Amino acid sequence: MKAVKVKKLGTLTAAALIVTSVLAGCGDSKTSAPAQGTAAPGATAPLPIKMVLNFDGKEFPQPGNTAQTEIEKYTNTKLQISAISSNDFCSKLPVMIASGDLPQIIASCGTPSQSYLISAVQSGAFWDITPFIKDYKNLAQMPQLVYDNIKIDGKVFGVPRYRPISRYTFAYRKDWLDNVGLQQPKTVDDLYNMLKAFTNNDPDKNGKNDTFGITAMIKNSSLSPDFGVLFGAPYTWGVKDGKFIKAEETPEYLESLKFTKKLYDEKLMNQDFASIDIPKNEGDLENGKAGVISAATNNLIAFQSRVQSHNPNGILEPSSALEGPKGKFVQGERGSNGILMFPKASVKTEAELKQLLGFIDKLSDKPMADLLEWGIQGKHYDLKDGKAVRTNQETYDNEVGFPYNKPLVTVPLEAIKTPGQLDPMVKKQLDVEADNSKYAVVDPTMVLISPTWTTKGQELLTTLTDAKVKYIMGKIDEAGWKAAIEKYKKAGGDQAAQEYADAYAKAQKK
Repeated sequence: MKAVKVKKLGTLTAAALIVTSVLAGCGDSKTSAPAQGTAAPGATAPLPIKMVLNFDGKEFPQPGNTAQTEIEKYTNTKLQISAISSNDFCSKLPVMIASGDLPQIIASCGTPSQSYLISAVQSGAFWDITPFIKDYKNLAQMPQLVYDNIKIDGKVFGVPRYRPISRYTFAYRKDWLDNVGLQQPKTVDDLYNMLKAFTNNDPDKNGKNDTFGITAMIKNSSLSPDFGVLFGAPYTWGVKDGKFIKAEETPEYLESLKFTKKLYDEKLMNQDFASIDIPKNEGDLENGKAGVISAATNNLIAFQSRVQSHNPNGILEPSSALEGPKGKFVQGERGSNGILMFPKASVKTEAELKQLLGFIDKLSDKPMADLLEWGIQGKHYDLKDGKAVRTNQETYDNEVGFPYNKPLVTVPLEAIKTPGQLDPMVKKQLDVEADNSKYAVVDPTMVLISPTWTTKGQELLTTLTDAKVKYIMGKIDEAGWKAAIEKYKKAGGDQAAQEYADAYAKAQKK
């Protein structure tokens, strides 16, 4: 099964197109659409907004903190934010949706493709915002590709949180790599050799056998890291000659599982990968136990800061696309990290919806872009020759970055915010994103609907994930893995593949 690369899909172009569209749209002369509750302070009472958001930080700031107060002042709102750890968010979200007890704004669990979410959308639980986007100056400048890639049945049911199309990398301890005498990894074999040295060769030079190669976990019913694409498997689904196949069904994916099992057997990865949460996963890197983590590029600066809070000499480095057995392939995304949705149960009228869209739109105005990207002047950054200079990265991350920037930023702010002195890590981040975009493999089902996957997708994913864990831990062999694949196919996997093929064929005729 040949992987599907970004540059080969008509509606899924390379990341460079997204960036170009963003910059081109920044000169738009539109103004924010009139929105009650977002008028100048004093003109109307602040608009109360309840939100439920995923949270990747350590502790959400208390209400009344400076950053939230500034947001409320500028947007003339009163925010009540329920922040749920991303580790728990994805399991709690379907329960909240099923209960109908929802806030005015709620985030999706990453990609809005879960079966429960599609069912809720199709039953009318969320507002279709497609007709309104054009009326908001900032939301209207989002690249159309980003909106297209989160559509359900051809409509947009939430504001996407923009991200680079291929932003995942292996972040590794460069100081450890120097200590063990190795060079930056270029191939999957180099990666293995680095993980082995990080486990066996005392990379932190403390004279103890207390480190391991890579920290891994199960996140959102998926392995993290998942080496499938690196070994030439499709990303999630593959398509060839109009026929669809799940990545896990391919020989390439099995080879990636064998590689992961090898890491597990040789203790080059954490032995508790199947049970740990996000804080433990990231904490093993931060505390100097693990030397590598699979990370989104926009988290690199935060990880670097956290590593250096324990070891000032710790240096984190991102790797570019690695050469696998069949070439260079990296995971491609939709150009967003989930969407902000508006439940009809709590947003009763179109007028209320427009108020909330006005709030989201204002978060991309320059004053808010500076706050969300840089923080509070004099505390998180200073101005030098008209450019912002970060003064305390960790404090910014804890007080602004994790609680407000990551869950609430939608439109890319790079061309809106005050320019700043480029942190060396940001330069590396941009370089990796540009390099990855050339090798990105996308999921061809991202804008297709399978009724079977909509109703049984989570159950089918659980079958696959359980089998992966058992195979890696040696509880089943290759025959057991293949038996699990057959179970998956008979339980609905084959039917879903046919439905995706039918939807794909229909889309090609339009």
